[in-house]
Amino acid sequence: MEKRPLCRFKGYKEEWLETQLSKIATRVNRKNEDLKSDRVLTISAQYGLIDQNDFFNRRIASNSIQGYFLMESGEFAYNKSYSSEYPVGAVKRLKLYDLGVLSTLYILFSIDDESLAEWIEAFFESDKWHREVIKRASEGARNHGLLNISPSDFFELPFYYPSTPEEQHQIAKFFSRLDILIAAEDKRLARLKNMKAASLEKMFPKQGETTPQIRFKGFTGEWDECKLGDISNKVLEKNSKNAIQEVFTNSAEFGIISQRDFFNHDIANVKSIFGYYVVQPNDFVYNPRMSVTAPVGPINRNKLFRSGVMSPLYYVFRVHDIQEGYLEYYFKTTHWHKFMYNNGDNGARGDRFSIKDETLIKMPIPMPKDEKEQIYIADFFSRLDTLISAQEQKVSKLRSLKKSFLEKMFVTLQK
Repeated sequence: MEKRPLCRFKGYKEEWLETQLSKIATRVNRKNEDLKSDRVLTISAQYGLIDQNDFFNRRIASNSIQGYFLMESGEFAYNKSYSSEYPVGAVKRLKLYDLGVLSTLYILFSIDDESLAEWIEAFFESDKWHREVIKRASEGARNHGLLNISPSDFFELPFYYPSTPEEQHQIAKFFSRLDILIAAEDKRLARLKNMKAASLEKMFPKQGETTPQIRFKGFTGEWDECKLGDISNKVLEKNSKNAIQEVFTNSAEFGIISQRDFFNHDIANVKSIFGYYVVQPNDFVYNPRMSVTAPVGPINRNKLFRSGVMSPLYYVFRVHDIQEGYLEYYFKTTHWHKFMYNNGDNGARGDRFSIKDETLIKMPIPMPKDEKEQIYIADFFSRLDTLISAQEQKVSKLRSLKKSFLEKMFVTLQK
């Protein structure tokens, strides 16, 4: 069997060695009896082991942490909690703090050899150890979101590793630099998104106000206010002859999107969509389904440059006497949510916000008197969205690159 990775640095040809975690690591089970630390840690995909207060803005651990494990900088922790991102849990190294505490549900260990410790940190980012964990986990063991594997079974994990400290260090350094690059691009993305959120808040007047906090140079004076019904008409055209076969959905995250693209298959029966509304390019759609990012449901514009159909559960409307791009971004703010909360029909029904059509069209819409200001605002956010999209693609490519290298630069144990 080949004991060499598919991809490695120039100058290294030796076969990798097989070992078990127990042979290179020492279990850590010291308790926080003297309360040497009150920093309760959690595992984050982006930041690794991080203070719960920094990650959640609060501490979610129990009040008594004397029975927690005390962890020192450079040590590792295995969290048996699994998720789509971590199908068998995650192993992370403490790098942000000198001390921290963790629940005894975690498995802690240290590695004295620093080159090997750095390599192990990168190794546990790969999936080369997943199969061995699953083999050792108890049958039917996924209980309450935890993989049921004992510390002794975890430390029996076998794997191959480079025979020389130099190669171990080269691999660790490579992934460390890649992680730094990804983190930097992530921060740029976060800054762009924060900028958009702040601009949405300040470039449109809040309900009850007549001017925004900030605006483009050269524009002054109060804004007008109209009702949604003054600048729009409800779309009543039905797909009566089933002439249109593509069904759209309205996603809070992705906007108007083909149902097939969003769900990977058609949810609606194409034979029964003759009663669906026809949605033309630039039509707006209100989806009453609530979510964390759209607490009263999203309103989005059809920017697909083609027509589709949507369920009668959606409210479809076509606008006039207002810049479509401007209105699109107004609905990205939270300024209109207050109207919805105040005028909703007895609150929400299940996961859907309930509001009558005749009430919805009374929603106040702030509007600059000068159409040029509407255009400036729409163009500003459109350009910002383009920058955000490009940055998201850049981060995605870097993450894909890392995943590819993790697959090729470590050896799969086959037994």
